[in-house]
Parts: sequence; structure tokens; C-alpha cells
Amino acid sequence: MADDLDRSIGLGRHESKILEDPAAASERLVAAIGWIPNALSATRFALAVAWVALAAAGVSIRIPYLSLVFAAWATDYLDGNLARRFNLASGFGRWLDSIADVTFVLGALLSEAALGALPFYIPILIAASFTQYALDSTLLARAGGGPIRSRLGHLGGMINYALVIVFAFSKPHRAAGRFVRKICPLIALVYVAAITERAWLLYRRR
Repeated sequence: MADDLDRSIGLGRHESKILEDPAAASERLVAAIGWIPNALSATRFALAVAWVALAAAGVSIRIPYLSLVFAAWATDYLDGNLARRFNLASGFGRWLDSIADVTFVLGALLSEAALGALPFYIPILIAASFTQYALDSTLLARAGGGPIRSRLGHLGGMINYALVIVFAFSKPHRAAGRFVRKICPLIALVYVAAITERAWLLYRRR
């Protein structure tokens, strides 16, 4: 009976080790890939530099610009999904993702503004809107509250990428570029409204 008990105990230990192995393997996997989401986010800084370099060199072929937009979208999609899938999300990662997004957008649109494709006040308003979001979120985090959810701010973010996509597809002097220049005052109103809405929502929270 003692032998049976020893074998039973040994089997229990063996089963416990088997049950623990998947968790340990999962931890090793997370440790191995933990850097990937932030690295994907950081690539958008390089993509912004690449857009500026292409525009400064006078490259008019649209394929390189389209490639940069696709790469930016792919990294933006993958970094968040990987972070959520493997429970790698962090405050630093979220800020890196947001800053990388706006850097890519501003790099592209400032380059296009320098070429006369759109007024400089568009990227300036985008920068002002993001700065306000960053400051508000920081203040609210210190106060123990979450970031302000602004529908107009979300719309502005969609417009940002829409503008980048338009200029990736179309040269400034083509119909799409001329249309964008005509509606820039309306786009500016959306950004101003988003900034005003966020300021009002912050005031109401106090």
C-alpha cells in the first residue's frame, strides 16, 4: 500500500507539473513578444520620416506613398490587437500608439502643406487638438478620471487619416487634391468644434 501511495503522490506531482507547463510556456511567450506591440507603434515614426523624405525629394509616383499608408494602417491594427490578445496593454503603449499616429499624420500633411496641397492651418489644428487631448487626459488621470470621450474628436481622427489617404492616392493638382483644398475651411470647423467640445466636457467634469 505504501508503494501505491508513493506512486499516487508521484503521479499527482507529475500531473501538477503538466498543468503548470502551459502557464509557464505562456509566460515565456509573452516575455518573448512583449516588445513587439511597442516596436510596431514606433515604426510609424520612421514612416513619417519616409513620407517627408519622399515629398522633399519631389517624388510624384504614388506607390511609395500608398505603401507608407498601408504600413501605417497595418502596424496600427497589429499593435493594438497583439497587446490585447496577450494582455500586454500598458499606459506607455497606449501613449506611444497615439503619439506615433499623430506623428505620421502630421509628417504627411505638413509635407503636403509645404507643397501647397492644403493650408498649413489644417496640420496646425490637428496638432492643437492632440495637444489638448494629451493635456486633458493627463490632468484627468491625475484626478482619478478617465479620458474625455469626444465624438467630434473621434470624427477628427477619422478625417486625419482620410486626408492622408487622399494625398497618397492623388497628386495635389488632380481633382481630389483640388476638392480637398476647397473643403479645408469646413474641415477646420470640425477640428475647432472638437477642441471646443472637449474643453466644454472638461469644464463640466470639474
